[in-house]
Order: sequence, then structure tokens, then C-alpha cells
Amino acid sequence: MDHVLKKSWRNKKIVTGITVLLIAITASISIFLSLIIAHNQAVSKETKHLREITSGVLMRMSTTRQQFANVVSYFSSVAEKDACLPQQVQKMQEFNVSGFFLQGVAHIRDNKIVCSSISELLDGMVLGKPYRTEPDGTKVWSNIKIADWQDRHLVIFEKSGWAIMFVPSHAIEALDNSEVAIGVFSIQSHRLYTGKGEIATAWLERYQGKQALTFIDQERQMLVYIAPNQLNVTAVVAAIPLKDINDDIVTFIQILIPLAIIVGLLLGGLFIYMQRTRYSTKSAILRALANDEFYLEYQPIMHLHHNTCVGAEALIRWRTPDNTFISPDTFIPAAEAAGVICQITQRVFELVAKDMRNAFNTHPDFHVGINISSHDIRSGDLLSLIQTLIKSSGATGNQILIEVTERGFLDDDEALTTIKDIRDCGVRVAIDDFGTGYSSLSYLTKFQLDYLKIDKTFVDSVGTDAVTSHVAFHIIEMAKTLQLDMVAEGVETAAQAKILHERGVKYVQGWLFSKSLKRKDFYAYLDKHPPTAESSAE
Repeated sequence: MDHVLKKSWRNKKIVTGITVLLIAITASISIFLSLIIAHNQAVSKETKHLREITSGVLMRMSTTRQQFANVVSYFSSVAEKDACLPQQVQKMQEFNVSGFFLQGVAHIRDNKIVCSSISELLDGMVLGKPYRTEPDGTKVWSNIKIADWQDRHLVIFEKSGWAIMFVPSHAIEALDNSEVAIGVFSIQSHRLYTGKGEIATAWLERYQGKQALTFIDQERQMLVYIAPNQLNVTAVVAAIPLKDINDDIVTFIQILIPLAIIVGLLLGGLFIYMQRTRYSTKSAILRALANDEFYLEYQPIMHLHHNTCVGAEALIRWRTPDNTFISPDTFIPAAEAAGVICQITQRVFELVAKDMRNAFNTHPDFHVGINISSHDIRSGDLLSLIQTLIKSSGATGNQILIEVTERGFLDDDEALTTIKDIRDCGVRVAIDDFGTGYSSLSYLTKFQLDYLKIDKTFVDSVGTDAVTSHVAFHIIEMAKTLQLDMVAEGVETAAQAKILHERGVKYVQGWLFSKSLKRKDFYAYLDKHPPTAESSAE
């Protein structure tokens, strides 16, 4: 089959070109996808790095908030008149020393520091109106300057009169990566509290809070990551130059591109292999069906006594556009293996309806035998095909003979139902190639059949000294006992015809009478040997 099909690929240069193009396209797509993957992997890697840095800053900010909450919780039970007693000041100093990021602890009244853990610097300092007041009542002062503190600005959190002081830059000073720009800012006002490196105002204004945000600033060639604190009041922004990402992309490309080329070649090769093996036969048959390369020939079925043509067996044929004839012995098994035999059967029914419409209408006693496979029985479409054939051709049920090989009866339950449905339509059923299988007798007794076709293998031995010479006679006697009509296949000599007639066989087909004929030639033969009511009634 493959040898025959290869003849249809006439232009090998085109096939080779398509193959090379396919591999090139597959490899190119693989490389393109690798570039995308490399870029995404590099961005993902650096985003993870920025996330880790940001999380560290947020952790320090969260720790500061927790220390503030501890201070407020402890001093909330202290009366106002006792707030600045020595023991309270001492406790403030203890909080100050134990707090990792605290610069001071203080008691504030009317926006003024009354007493603190650093009395000589902070006591008596007037803070003025707070920068903001948070929903829980916490007042916030920022950019508080203390003399001799190296221009470091304090931020003060105060609630219920108790406050902590810290330097915002301490949250980012521990970062030693000079490539990373990082800052802490207000989500509402987009005001930068502290920063390291170049922080663009546009980044802060772009952020609306609640969720982490990652984006690329193409103008500044920076990858930016922003994440809020738990209160969604303050956020941390971190950014890294894209050149670091490009370096990562190069690293990933060095790994992925060779893999992509290999994968592309493998996929291209696999596709070509699949086309040439698994799909070559199937696609060739489907293409032939689409291009009307299949046609029917009809072998006359003759009445021995009257020498009239009472019917014909429809035989599917395939001729390719380059005039190559493919034998049914080759393409029928191939179609079954490829799972497209049912499509061929459907085409047979369509061609019979078109070719034999005049024969059905002109000769009421004429019938056409159609071969089906076990796949057709299992498909569930057979009854519909028969009904469509009858409707479209004007045939009656008894003008259709369905020929089933012994393999078609392997699934007993399904076959029983299908055969019954067919016969209920008035269509007759024959068991084809009888005697070549293993369970012929059981089929004869179990299924409702109308005809038995004696295989050419046994007909050839009739009248000879072959060991199988008497098998045909036993088959004939069984058919008579079961009241089945018989058709002997492959009758090639007058001696065979004479012996079969003497044994009671009425119907034969074979080259003694005619080879299979194309539609036009068959009609000419039918006109010379028209069926009669007498020959059909016997």
C-alpha cells in the first residue's frame, strides 16, 4: 500500500521543500517561544529578588509598628499625672533600648513632647500639627529634625498620648545592593518618606494600593515592584535596571535556544514520520474519496438455467489521478486498519444509488449485492445507509442484497440486532465467502439469512481430484437443508457450471459469464441478458 501511495507524490522536490520548510518553521517557533520564556524567566527571577527586598523592608516596618503597639498597650493604664514620673521615664528607656528600630519613646500632650527616653534632646519639643491621622487615631509626624543627628529625619507615631520615634532610612540602610533603588512612601499622598537610589515620582503616582504591582518603565529602563504594608497606608517601592534582566536573558537563552532547536527538529521529524506512517494511508483514502477517485464495477449474477442476469455484485475500485490502479485486496485491509472503511462503504451506497437507479426501475426482479464489513455493523449507520439508498434510488427492499463476511458476525448480539433490522426493511442478507472461516455452521443456524455465497476456493476444486473437491457439495446440501438460496462465486469453466447446476445451484457469477464491468458496459450486458419473472421466482 505504501509503495503504491508513494507514486501519487510525483514532485519529490516539492515534498522535500515542504519538509525542510516545516522543520524550519517548527524550529523558528521553538526559538521564538524560547526567547519569550527566557524573557519571562528573567523578569520572574528579578521580580522575585525585588519581592524579597521589599518583604524585608515591610518586615522592619511591621516590627516597628508592633513595638509601637507594645508601648501604647503598656502605658495606656498610666494616669496622666504619673506619666512623667521617674519610673515611667525609666520604662520608656527600656523600651527604647530593647526596640531594634526605635530612636526614642515619649509622652505627648497637645502636640508637645512632655517627657521622653532622651530627655536632654526631646523634652519640651513642640511638634506642631501632625502630618496625618490614621483611621485608628494614630497621629503621624514626619521629617522631624533633631540637632546633631547627621541630618537624619525622625518619624513619630503617637496614640493616646504615647509615642515612638524612628528613622525611616534605617529600614533600607541594611540593603547593600547598589543596583537596587528602594523607597518608602505614602500611598495616599504619594509622598516619599525615605529612599535610596533614583525613585521616580511617576512610579509612586501610578500606585493605587491594596495589591502588589510589577511593571517595566521603558523610558528609564527599570523593572519596578511596589507592595503595601498591612494597613495599606504605606508602601515600599523597589526597582532594578533592565540590564540585569538582559544579562539573565542571555543566560537563559544559552540554555533554551539549543534545546529549542533540538525540540523543533524532533517535532518536525515526528510530524513527518507520523505523516508517512500513521496518517499516510488514512489521508490518502480520505483524499481519494474527496476527489471521487473511487468507482464501482458490477459483476453479473446469472441464473444458470435461463442464462439471465438476475443481479450484480457491486465491487469498489480505486484509480489514482496518475492512472495507478490500487487493488481492493490492498486498500480494503488498509482502510479497515486506518479506521476509514465505513467512509468507503458509504461511498459504495452512494454510487449504487446513482449507477443502478435505471436498473432498479426497469427490472423489478433485479438486485444488487453490497459488501459490508464488521466495522459497518458496529458503526450503527448501516440501517440508515440502506434506507437512504432505497429512498434515493427508488429501489424496493428485495432489490438490495447485503453481503456479510463471517467476520461480520463475530459480535453476535450486535450482529443479530443489525441483521434483524435489515431484514425487517425487506432487504435480503447473504453470508459471503462461506466456508473460509471457523464458525460457518453456527452462523447458518443462529442468524436469519437469505443467501449463501460459496467461495471461489471451493468452486475451483469442483470436478477435480483435490482433497476439497467435495466440500462444495456439503455446503450445497447444508444450504438446501436450511432453505437458503445459493450463489457460487468464481465460476470459470462450463464443467463447473454444469456440476453446480446438477447439484441444485441456481445462481452463479464468474468469468465464464462476465468479468466485472463498469456501469455503461454492465447496462449493455444487462440489456442482452435481462432478468425475467420466471428466473427470479424459481
